[in-house]
Amino acid sequence: MNNYIKYILMLLLVATTAFFAHYLILQGMELGDYWSRSEYSLLGLYTFGGVGSLLAVILIILTNWAMPKSLGFVFLGIMTVKVIAGYIYVRKGLGVFENDFIEFNFLAVFFLFLFFDVYVAFQALNQEDSAVEKK
Repeated sequence: MNNYIKYILMLLLVATTAFFAHYLILQGMELGDYWSRSEYSLLGLYTFGGVGSLLAVILIILTNWAMPKSLGFVFLGIMTVKVIAGYIYVRKGLGVFENDFIEFNFLAVFFLFLFFDVYVAFQALNQEDSAVEKK
């Protein structure tokens, strides 16, 4: 249960910090007004990515508890579902702006949460190795 809380707090910290940094970068480059011309928002992108990563973290931890030898395959399945869901979410915004504003912002958010998911899966996979080494 401790891992749930630790990873959820880490997810909140990473998402909040990245959101405000992303927001400040867009405002500094004077690109914030593009959001008003689209159906998307920066908060919506981070909410979508955060909820997806929250579900991924929960599934990774549950899989590590129930069937740790299959964690790699389950992780690949989770990431496949996240990629498909991401495409379904962003497909209306593809090609809307000449400068690919939606695409670049979505990819930045998507890869941020992807790296977090990989970190959690890596920690879960190596948790078993460290327990064996201590014995």
